[in-house]
Amino acid sequence: MEYIVGVDIGGTFTDCVTLDDEGTVTLGKALSTPEDFSMGAIDAVRDAAKNLGLHSESELLASTRLFFHACTVADNTLVTRSGPKAGLITTKGFGDTLLLMRGRTTEGLTETEAFHAAGQSKPDPIVPKTLIEEVTERIDYKGSVLISLDAKEAEKAIQNLIGKGVESIGICLLWALSNDSHEQTVAKMVREKHPSVYLSLSSEVAPFLGEYERTATTAFNAYIGPKIATYLQSLKTVLRERGLRHEPLVMQSYGGVLGIDDTCKNAIGTIESGPASGVVGSQFIGARIGIPNILATDMGGTTFKVSVIRDGMIEKDYKPIISRYQIFLTKIWVESIGAGGGSIAWVDPETGLLKVGPQGAGANPGPVCYGLGGTEVTVSDADLILGYLNESCFLGGKMRLDKENALRMLDEKIARPMGMSVTRAASGIARIINSHMSDLIRKATVERGYDPREFTLFAFGGAAPVHASRYASELSIKEVVVPLTASVHGATGLVSSDVVYAYGKSDHLVVPADIRRINENFSYLVNKAASNLRSAGFKEEDIEIIRSLDMRYRYQVHELNVPLKPGVSEVSENEMEEAYARFDELYEQTYGQGAGYREAGKEIMVFRVVAAGELKKPNLRKYQAEKKSPDLGLKGEREVYFEENKDFVVTKIYDYGRLAPGSEIFGPAVIETPITTIVVNPKDRAAVDEFLNVRIYLQDS
Repeated sequence: MEYIVGVDIGGTFTDCVTLDDEGTVTLGKALSTPEDFSMGAIDAVRDAAKNLGLHSESELLASTRLFFHACTVADNTLVTRSGPKAGLITTKGFGDTLLLMRGRTTEGLTETEAFHAAGQSKPDPIVPKTLIEEVTERIDYKGSVLISLDAKEAEKAIQNLIGKGVESIGICLLWALSNDSHEQTVAKMVREKHPSVYLSLSSEVAPFLGEYERTATTAFNAYIGPKIATYLQSLKTVLRERGLRHEPLVMQSYGGVLGIDDTCKNAIGTIESGPASGVVGSQFIGARIGIPNILATDMGGTTFKVSVIRDGMIEKDYKPIISRYQIFLTKIWVESIGAGGGSIAWVDPETGLLKVGPQGAGANPGPVCYGLGGTEVTVSDADLILGYLNESCFLGGKMRLDKENALRMLDEKIARPMGMSVTRAASGIARIINSHMSDLIRKATVERGYDPREFTLFAFGGAAPVHASRYASELSIKEVVVPLTASVHGATGLVSSDVVYAYGKSDHLVVPADIRRINENFSYLVNKAASNLRSAGFKEEDIEIIRSLDMRYRYQVHELNVPLKPGVSEVSENEMEEAYARFDELYEQTYGQGAGYREAGKEIMVFRVVAAGELKKPNLRKYQAEKKSPDLGLKGEREVYFEENKDFVVTKIYDYGRLAPGSEIFGPAVIETPITTIVVNPKDRAAVDEFLNVRIYLQDS
């Protein structure tokens, strides 16, 4: 038997999904190990091996055909500012580009923070001014050399940075996107004398118009690159020692996977790769069960994230805000807030109001109920007190929760200071976190021109199935799908991914654009991407090419990505006319009817190509529907709090493992699985489908 294995490292837990040759899914889960994330990955694989009935993780890895991985190393490096010393070399006169940023000072701030924007300072630069060097050189926008690179000055700049202890150097010279010869010369100088220094070139990681964004992207890649490279090479060694025969494939933020060497060069592509894998998993399962419009909601221990899948297509973001810097990074569009099972509840000392998040308890010490030394009351503590969680059956019984201590701390820190009962305080925490999440979904849909009632909500992450029906009902969404792999769903996205190379190139063309120039740009990008896939062993028939354009109305700033028909043949005049018309439609869909300004004309800003090497997709096993009474899965009853009753209600508790396809459960009820807990509210109905997903049909709101 051979397996496909996916391991996704989150802030609190590390998840593992395995699929065998018959499409049977087996799950594994372990606490993340921030001191060395590879240990948490091995622990999760070991748990999956145990659930498969194997003797060790080595036995599983030795039988693994493909190993996929998503990690939070890049995200954690940025959040904790724990990257190495990174230097930056720019064209003389442009050393302050990274420090000046843009004038949009509130980008990346919460609404509360933005309200006090006058008192805000710029974020600490990812590369401080003392580690920025300038060199004499000048290339124009056409790629012509106006002033040759001063080699002696470049040598001195490199030595200055090395003397200050940098481990990584970013090189971002003016108009390197049109001619990278000067950047390559500086890089060669570094490699010849300092081969251990990590290099990040703007012409390789961000060949796009936008001096500030290009500089920021280069600096970010230089900052996180060494840690990513060290971690992935270490993981590769650890897995090989335990029997893995093939190189791991690493999830990228745009939803595809790459090998370790390519990932190390473009480390910035791993930012938010974990959330990306969860969205890919939702798309994969949605296609299997015939649901094209999906709101993918991920509630883990630390954050709550929302992504949109419309007509089966995942929405992308090409200029995301990361740590308050706008960078060039093709990533799946994700909106997130600090709202998870570990979000801390607290009383505002100024207003006396109950607040939840955004700060969280993390994996260690975690919520009070974990019994790992946590003293801050969290959403998980409230869920336990309200009866949603089973203190003796958390993670399938692998972890016992401390309800008594959670009650004591909630009473001491929240209930008594606010003059209310413990139950009222706990229900208040649940209502607040649900409102935070429904507000974010509203922002991701209504504020972007979508009707949430036209979507099915997917709930994954360890905490989402507890709360999903509540935050869905606030938006009149009619159906919630809890996937079989709910709390390890990111790992499901990994095993359903393809090897994907994404390339782009800036070239400013006024519409109607020269069709010869258009095809020259696309041909360059297609050849580059397809060559990489052929080198990775893919045949022509296994390669899919998707081209797109970033367009805008002339003299405006809002660009939209317009996809073209898949294929490798040249683009025709008719196809371009269709693309121009599609831009008008997308613009009004995004910004409102009548917002389009056709009279201004249009312009093309960026050419993009995505080349996917299609891996054999796992064939999820279908299970035969059985007419079994759901009561066969009934394991007992307990008192659970529901808002409809404003009180605890004796509620049936079901064992998910004893339910069968076709089983129907009417709320109020709780379904306990080895990886998560599903709450079915009063008047709602849950059913198990042929893929063992739990589908909840909500009452009319």
